[in-house]
Amino acid sequence: MNPDTPVILMVGHGSPRREANDGFVATVGRIAVRLGVPVLPTFFSLARPGIEDQVARLAGNGVRRIVLMPYFLYTGRHVSRDIPALLEACRARYPGLRIEVLPTLEGEAGLEDVVVDRLQPYVVPGGALPADGRTIERRSHEIIESHLGRGGPQDPAERAILRRVIHATADFSFARSLRIHPEAVRHGREALGAGKPVLCDVRMLQAGITRTGGQVLCAVADPQTLRLAREQGSTRAAAAMEVLRDKIDGAIVAIGNAPTALGKVLEIAAGGGPRPALVVGLPVGLVGARESKLALLASGLCYITNTGARGGSPVAAAAVNALAVLAKESDDA
Repeated sequence: MNPDTPVILMVGHGSPRREANDGFVATVGRIAVRLGVPVLPTFFSLARPGIEDQVARLAGNGVRRIVLMPYFLYTGRHVSRDIPALLEACRARYPGLRIEVLPTLEGEAGLEDVVVDRLQPYVVPGGALPADGRTIERRSHEIIESHLGRGGPQDPAERAILRRVIHATADFSFARSLRIHPEAVRHGREALGAGKPVLCDVRMLQAGITRTGGQVLCAVADPQTLRLAREQGSTRAAAAMEVLRDKIDGAIVAIGNAPTALGKVLEIAAGGGPRPALVVGLPVGLVGARESKLALLASGLCYITNTGARGGSPVAAAAVNALAVLAKESDDA
């Protein structure tokens, strides 16, 4: 292991009951599998290994950076006073070791989602269901805003994109994971205003983009794409981006399904080829989706993306449609 690569420690309180400690260790193990990196369990008290044990072992193995995640619901005395004091002693003992501490789970919106989902079956619906689409959409956006509160982006245009994504998915986790480049809205508006096309990785995404009024192109089923995919041993979605290469410059590229398509766009740009005005990179999947999004964030291209495995054609379509609405509002102003 590279000594500068951070090692993650998750800290539970610890219990005299072995079953409780075993449950925490199992949770940490599942999180490690999902992240694809080592995540180690440790306990504040009443169980082993303690924080001091794990820090000593890691320092002895040459680790120079530790990220500590308190698995606590609230920022109480242990988190605000006891654990920091313990860590200061560890830092003094191992001066070459950098220890960072993340916030607790207090205020985490995802926990509210879990509680609401548990309680929802016991809530009796009230009132009649609205009969028209505009009322339903307006009410949906009111619910989204009440849920977001002061969270999420504060820029009105970026917030409009987030609202439309959540409206399309009913997934509030995008409030935490969505990443919008500071120039994304301007680049998107300008590209659409100039009549540039939107290039899609799959037909489902192409069908879902309904607000632009311009060309929405997808080459995934073109005979040329099928032939190129066979010749290169690539996915059809990646080959489709190659087929659309001469359309990329200044366009909006929207990826809602295939990480390989996003990778191909990044490869083309990195090789000195055409660069899109904006990449809406929101592929979904457990293999390659997160990695391709992190590569997009580091690419120097303008982006709308997120930081996890979630995504999909409805998400990417919602983001592009939100941009189109913003572009139209700008033209009408």
